[in-house]
Amino acid sequence: MQYRNGTFTSTTAAVTLPLGFVPDKINIYNLTKLEVNPPNSATPAESWWINGMPSGSASQTVFTAGAPAASYITSNGVTPVILGGDWQSTQYTISGITNANPGVVTVTVRAPTNTLNLANGMIVTLSGVVGMTQVNTNRYVVANYTAGGGTTATFSLYDLFGNPVNTSAFGTYVSGGIVNQISYPPTAPVLNAATGAVITPGQPAGNQYDIGYEGVILGTSVVGANNDVMWWEAFFATPTGW
Repeated sequence: MQYRNGTFTSTTAAVTLPLGFVPDKINIYNLTKLEVNPPNSATPAESWWINGMPSGSASQTVFTAGAPAASYITSNGVTPVILGGDWQSTQYTISGITNANPGVVTVTVRAPTNTLNLANGMIVTLSGVVGMTQVNTNRYVVANYTAGGGTTATFSLYDLFGNPVNTSAFGTYVSGGIVNQISYPPTAPVLNAATGAVITPGQPAGNQYDIGYEGVILGTSVVGANNDVMWWEAFFATPTGW
């Protein structure tokens, strides 16, 4: 599963979340209202959206002094978005896998470069591979990553315990396949030795921004307008499930 979460202060304007993926489901909670006991407001306290709903829609639960009331928003809800020629994706297309110890995966680099960079230590899933089906729906650690300098890059397959994955006896790779990024290993921040202040933040520092993005826009019907603290979480199912 890929997962993101965060907070923002409710306003009268829509809120954009550059996630790196279009989520299967997103939950939005009004923490300010949910923490009131008893809750006493007609302002939305909880909203959620699931991929497959019409764009801009959402389900919403309003907590008042009485029983919670559920409603269906048909406008200004949650809208999936893919914007710009350099939006940030979390998938690479496989063009080859070797029968070796460890197996080496070749991926196609997008042009323009619009994926989060693969990195050693990253956890990924493989799916949709024809021929070498043994690698499908498994999680691996990226190692020995090498940028090809052109349209391809390569990396070695290691298991989650850090052991090389021997693909010598696996089926021969024929075609297809997707590498889906599950986690991105952060680099440590650079600190001032005297004061401890952060000179360079660790990477990635939260959401990945670029000249474009893949994610969602939270409309005015779900973000509120009362300076309340809103908390959101986004889910994207991968071949290995939730």
